[in-house]
Amino acid sequence: MNYSDLRDFIAKLQELGELKRIGLPVSPNLAMTEICDRTLRAGGPALLFERPARTGGGDYPIPVLGNLFGTPRRVALGMGADDVSELRRIGHVLARLKEPEPPKGFRDIMDM
Repeated sequence: MNYSDLRDFIAKLQELGELKRIGLPVSPNLAMTEICDRTLRAGGPALLFERPARTGGGDYPIPVLGNLFGTPRRVALGMGADDVSELRRIGHVLARLKEPEPPKGFRDIMDM
């Protein structure tokens, strides 16, 4: 599956039960980190903090997304794969892009 933007991916995660929205004010200083760490260790969902709390009061205007790629399943979904087993194929493609094998001759160039 291809996503047009991050919102599209977030919507897919929510549809699959892989996202938890947190509507209460949460401090981004240490509280978010602790919540994300505990959730990640438990293999839990991605977390969307909708109301990051300012130290002096009020909320920041931009939500914070945590643990987006916290599980192999979410990594696979983010890479456009339907299943974790497809990650190996994607890994081979990425490895080949990182260190492509140069053509050995003219015929190899024409086969590209």
